[in-house]
Amino acid sequence: MSMKHRLIGAALAIVLSGFLVVSLGSRPAEAQADPTPAAANGVRTEQDGPLPSQAEGNAVWSIGDRTYAGVFPDGLRFEIAASSDQGAIVSARVIWTHAPGTQTRRSAGARLDADTGRWVAVWEPGTNQVPPWVLVRYHWELVDEQGNRYSSEEIDEVYADSGNAGRWKHLESEDVVVYWIDLPDEFGTRTVQAMSERREFYRQAWGGLLPYRPRVILYGWQARDEYEKLFSQPVFVGSVYVAGTTDADWGGTVQLAGMFSPADETAYGTVLHEVAHLYQHQFTRVTVDWFIEGDAEFFSLSRSGNYRGWARDRLSSREPLSFAAGFSTDGVNYRDGYWMGTTVWDYLTETYGLDAHRQVWELIAANVPRFEAIERVTGRSILEFEQDWRAWLGVFTPPPTLVPSPTPRFDILSWPTPTLPALSG
Repeated sequence: MSMKHRLIGAALAIVLSGFLVVSLGSRPAEAQADPTPAAANGVRTEQDGPLPSQAEGNAVWSIGDRTYAGVFPDGLRFEIAASSDQGAIVSARVIWTHAPGTQTRRSAGARLDADTGRWVAVWEPGTNQVPPWVLVRYHWELVDEQGNRYSSEEIDEVYADSGNAGRWKHLESEDVVVYWIDLPDEFGTRTVQAMSERREFYRQAWGGLLPYRPRVILYGWQARDEYEKLFSQPVFVGSVYVAGTTDADWGGTVQLAGMFSPADETAYGTVLHEVAHLYQHQFTRVTVDWFIEGDAEFFSLSRSGNYRGWARDRLSSREPLSFAAGFSTDGVNYRDGYWMGTTVWDYLTETYGLDAHRQVWELIAANVPRFEAIERVTGRSILEFEQDWRAWLGVFTPPPTLVPSPTPRFDILSWPTPTLPALSG
């Protein structure tokens, strides 16, 4: 279930269950496997590697040393020595992405250091902090006084948490990049295994894989202070327990494992759910509600209860629960949105096949309202589909609201940050 939830020395590597586990010490180990294949034709992916340099105009460019320093939580610093034979450089900027194959870019303008003759660009996170260990694929863009342009080749680096380097461990596969702190190694190995087992399911359900390997950054309960500093807020905010967040801008999820959370619950449950949110962002339009959270939980292989039983009991209660009214994703009945929402996707795919999932979301991506998308794929009106789903659950009364309220044609593109009530006692 989803919950809202500096550079390092030589690495000590050990082999654990067939995977490379790295205890970090001056920079992270190189990837041990090829990244995820392309998500769609024409999309440049992490697998394609960094782009080469490009030039426009007649200038001959001389490029000297380039340096990078990414030290969490202080930000990024880039430097380059460069010149053009057609005149002085009048503009210099560094551009980077954390998730190749997406439209997300960050950039920082550079200034010329008169003492060194090098261009220097600095990014300080402020309120835009990203977690440690995200990928930083960057390049420089330069313009001289004659309008000639130069784009340097891309370079892959990482935003390293060197202050805690001795505590972090690291594992990579073709599906995922995992870092964990103050947790047993099985949190890393089981995450890799879970992502491998779910790979083809993701592919068929979405029509392709993510164009980048998601970063999964796991904090153990003993690292709660570091986790709270990352988000500049405590784990417990009033009655809400903030245990993680997922963001397509940096292509991954950060999660705080509970004091007694088993590895499989995190790897096969939380991680698979959160990665599904990344797929939603990559392939379609999303608005945060039960439809989105139920769909993400549909990908979990470690469900936390009897979802069908819950749905059957709730639909048989006196609550006016229906597609039109929607299902809660927070408060005391948050399971309505997560658990009942999941059963809707269970029913759709068990009845119409896993390809139906892809077809519904492709229509939504083309700006078809969600209920209309279901109607087109199933050939049933949304009322008939809802009644069929209820009967599949063992509930034969009609939904209390027979006419669904319309879904806006233009969904607001936002990112899920679901919450759960704090545990009591």
